[in-house]
Amino acid sequence: MKKKISRNKIILIAAAVVLVVFLICSAKVIDKGTEGQYTGVVAFDAGESSSGDWDQIVSEISSKAEDATTIDIKSMGDGKAISIKGQVSDYVSKAAGKKNSIIIVPEGYSGDAVFAVQLGSIYSGTSVRDIQSLKVFGDFTNQTEWSQYAKALNSQLDELVVAPLNIDESIKGKTVTVIGAATATGNEVTITPVSITVE
Repeated sequence: MKKKISRNKIILIAAAVVLVVFLICSAKVIDKGTEGQYTGVVAFDAGESSSGDWDQIVSEISSKAEDATTIDIKSMGDGKAISIKGQVSDYVSKAAGKKNSIIIVPEGYSGDAVFAVQLGSIYSGTSVRDIQSLKVFGDFTNQTEWSQYAKALNSQLDELVVAPLNIDESIKGKTVTVIGAATATGNEVTITPVSITVE
């Protein structure tokens, strides 16, 4: 003998079906990249985070830059603001032309340090980020964002400082003035520039 389904059960099942159909039809499709408007969590954009910082960072590094001829290289630590003026003795190109640099002999310098200025387009290190004080690690969610911020600053210096000069081997013998963030390994000082003037 078949069991009859009560009228109330039929009404409940029908109501449930209508509710499910309504929920499916009224669901909002969220476009990629707009999730933060609904969740409050916005994806980190290193370029956007650094875009308004560059001028202030250049100003800060320039104001505290020390003359390369007077700096104790052993005291550089993680980085130091430095200014250097001298003749370009060499143009060095590595990594299929993506890691270029110039060697500068500072005016009036008699020490044995070698001063190399990075010219990109790939830059080693995070010295520009590390010596600026506009933003600190605590301003970021994690180490990944902090690293991305350093890369974004390096991209800006390449775009705004280095690339417009179109530096190549013809710079050898010319006098340049550079302000930047310097680190030292042994007697080699690597400068990541925030300002370059070629005479």
